[in-house]
Parts: sequence; C-alpha cells; structure tokens
Amino acid sequence: MPIIVLLSFFLSTSLFALVSIAPIDIGASPGFSGNVSGTLNSKSGNTDKKEYQAGVRVQYDQGSDYGVWGTLTYSYGEVKGLENENKIYAHIRYIHALYGEEWCGELFVQSEQDRFKEINERSLGGAGLRWRFFNSPEWGKGYFGAGGMLERIDYSHPAVNRAENNRRVNSYLAYTKKFPNASKLTYIGYYQPKFDAASDYVTSQTLELIVPIYGKLSLSISAKYLFDTVPIGGIEKRDTAYTTYVLWDF
Repeated sequence: MPIIVLLSFFLSTSLFALVSIAPIDIGASPGFSGNVSGTLNSKSGNTDKKEYQAGVRVQYDQGSDYGVWGTLTYSYGEVKGLENENKIYAHIRYIHALYGEEWCGELFVQSEQDRFKEINERSLGGAGLRWRFFNSPEWGKGYFGAGGMLERIDYSHPAVNRAENNRRVNSYLAYTKKFPNASKLTYIGYYQPKFDAASDYVTSQTLELIVPIYGKLSLSISAKYLFDTVPIGGIEKRDTAYTTYVLWDF
C-alpha cells in the first residue's frame, strides 16, 4: 500500500531539482515525511542568464521491517535566450530489513531525461544489499551497498540509431553525520561498471551540507562530480555542479 500511495503522488504532482541525498534507516522516522527544495538564479542586462531547479523527496518508514522513498527533480537553464540545460530525474527505492539494523535488501527503479547529453530516456532497475558498517553518535553513520542493475538508454544523437542495453554492477559508499546544531553532512559515491566490460563505467560523487535556517527551512550546499568513461560522441566525460538551494521539510 505505501508504494502505491508514493507512486500516485509522483504521477499527480507538478515538477518540483535537488533533494536531500541522505540514506534512511528503518525505524528512524516512522510514517510519511519528505522535503521540497528549489533554487532560482536570474540575471539580466549585460548578463542574460536564467537557471531554475526544483525537487521533491517523499518517504514512508514502516517502523520495523521496510521503508520506501522516492525523488523527482527538474532543472532548466538558458543563456541569452538559448536553452543550455533541461533535465528530469526520478528514482524510487524500497528497503527491507534482513538482519538486525545493519543489513537491508534494496530494490530500485529510475528514469531520467537529459536534452544536452542527448538522452531521450535512461531507465534502469536493480536490486542489491546494503550494509551499515558503522553507527556512532560521535562519528556518524557509514553504509556500503552492492548489487546489479539493467540499464536502457535511448539517445537523440544522430549518430546513434539504436537503444543501448547494459548490465551493470551497482555499488555505492555513503556517509552521514549530524551535528549538535542540527546541521547534517552527507556524502554518497557510486561506481557502476558494465558486467562484460569493466573499463566502461560511470561514477559519481556528491557531497551535501544542510544547515537549518528557521523552523523547517534549511539551506543546502552541494557539490557533485560525474564521470562517464565511454560517453557518446561529442559529450564530455566529466560533469561538475555546485548548487545552493532552500529546503523545506514536511
């Protein structure tokens, strides 16, 4: 039932880009919760530039056995009236406790579109295990996840006339630390090589600091680095982004 409710929410909501990346622990926040976020950068005159980013994250924590969360993000930008960014990203993940609080099984699906990477749609689904390898009030929490996924990429690039179907390893390392003033630091890094060609891989690193402002409002400062060893022709291997946005929890 919670998964159906969450899917219905995403199908009915308008597009909201960036959301908190922190992993969830089953039982840490029972019931429904989430956050919405957004940022706007607009310049005119000698510099004509507009950037819009918005995001929503919703999660349900059953309290003892499972949790489910999903994100939906949208980013748009233009310079001198010419579009230079237009992408949508959606991800849903189900987590089930397997052994105590340290081991969990995970199922996930994801879909994204990125006009300026010439991706009509990249969709994937997979499964894996997550191990919380340390949990310290002083030092924070650390997680390691590993599994596999199926990936399909439909390109808009004129030189690519067929969809790409891949089988990849999906592994990640995550860390989160809460501070006495309610600030929170989170890191998550993914490594996703092909099963049949380890030299063809995608990796991403994201670091986020959330600082409370007032009540349920917070300021998030994040940095992200993405590297793809084998992009399609003309697309850069590296992407770097630095973003500051306002976050509202509910």
